[in-house]
Amino acid sequence: MDRKKILIVDDEIDIIIYLDTLLKDNGYEVLKARSAGEAREIMEQVRPDLVCLDIMMPKRSGIALYREFKTDDRFKDIPAIFITAFSLTRDFEGGELKRLIQDKRVPEPYAFIEKPIQVPKLLEAIERAMG
Repeated sequence: MDRKKILIVDDEIDIIIYLDTLLKDNGYEVLKARSAGEAREIMEQVRPDLVCLDIMMPKRSGIALYREFKTDDRFKDIPAIFITAFSLTRDFEGGELKRLIQDKRVPEPYAFIEKPIQVPKLLEAIERAMG
């Protein structure tokens, strides 16, 4: 049985290492990107089953990346989970994301998980997203 592939997109190497270890320990194959551009390159080569991404990143935000792949027919059905600071999570869960994206084709992400990451909450969201 093939392991599900999860793409982690975060500019903080500590978060990538933490999530890489956590997800591998739970049976997932992990792909890693430190920028939106690198994430797009990986997605072009290996189709992930889920994307975990940070909102705030240099150059291109996680929101920009999310909008790009949710409006691309090849990737639009890949679920996404945003992992970000607690205060940002509250802001975006209230509809702020829709205001920033302004594209009706782009759905809400599957979940927002706040940092510091609560492992059970993240694993539950991943399981539900990939159902």
